[in-house]
Amino acid sequence: MQLKYIFWSKMTIFESLTTDLDWRESELGSLRILLSRNDISKKQKEVLLRAAWAMLYAHYEGFSKFCLTVFYDEASKRMSDCEALPPRTKALALDKQLKRLKSLPSLEMLYEMEAITDQVKALKPDFPEVDTKSNLWPSVMNDLLLDADIIIDALSLHSAKLKTLVARRNGIAHGQKNFIDEVDYYFTYENAVYDVLYHLAYSVDDRLTKAPYGD
Repeated sequence: MQLKYIFWSKMTIFESLTTDLDWRESELGSLRILLSRNDISKKQKEVLLRAAWAMLYAHYEGFSKFCLTVFYDEASKRMSDCEALPPRTKALALDKQLKRLKSLPSLEMLYEMEAITDQVKALKPDFPEVDTKSNLWPSVMNDLLLDADIIIDALSLHSAKLKTLVARRNGIAHGQKNFIDEVDYYFTYENAVYDVLYHLAYSVDDRLTKAPYGD
């Protein structure tokens, strides 16, 4: 995390996000070129498409996690305490303390709860690792965005395609005979994922310019 932050600190937040997205687009672009060739067999195209579906999901999950990790690292850097954070973001920042409270005996928990207001004012945000649940269904993504107080219209717009993407990736990962040889059909999913990821990058950058993180 420290080495990553040194890299990020040399560029703007948006530049760090788009730099990460660039190499993902390049990798998917290489598969797109292969899929567009006319000199490969139907079987080869089926294999390439299975690889493309799996890789598309990997970059959808990987970039989403990267974006939100950048967001929370930057939010933690900018905030001296948790008091001004939006409610769900504050709960996430206090995750360790809240879990500790739940483990206490009732009376001790009560005493701790009575003192928590002062603790919130004093504690610097300590966000847990972004958890994509290894299956980044649209509902999981929506919860992650709500925690960060971020809204992306593209998520609801492409919800059905994202559900299919996750389900198809799971089938491929578990060795199911899941063959779809329509290249143009796959490209519609790739475009939907890009739409979500670009909106995510813009929204993360924009959220950090607003209160309580920005001027």
